[in-house]
Amino acid sequence: MITTMNLQLNLYQAPWHHVSHRDALAFARASLARGDRIERVFFFMDAVYIGLTSQSPASDEVDMRQAWLDLAADAGCELLLCIAASANRGLLNDAEAERYQSPITTVAEPFQLVGLGQWALGYGDSDKVVSFR
Repeated sequence: MITTMNLQLNLYQAPWHHVSHRDALAFARASLARGDRIERVFFFMDAVYIGLTSQSPASDEVDMRQAWLDLAADAGCELLLCIAASANRGLLNDAEAERYQSPITTVAEPFQLVGLGQWALGYGDSDKVVSFR
């Protein structure tokens, strides 16, 4: 008997700098195929760059941002960016842009800026937390 699991994925590396995003996406797709549920994906440190709206990958590169958006649409999972890491790197949603009196917003839905409490939540309400570094 196969037991399904609720999962949280944590990513730490920039999307263009490391294969961790590709590995995490492959893991997520395989998990969904076996019936598991991805509750949330938490992006921390340089991984928050995945939420940057102004990305424009070359035509011969994988659009990692779009790949995560597709996964979220398919899985119904949350895409969470660490708010402190995001602000330090200039990634601001409407509320944070106003807070920092910035004229531009660089993060759009479905990416959400959240505190580390959301990261810690996964350790309590997920069956497994899988980190990709």
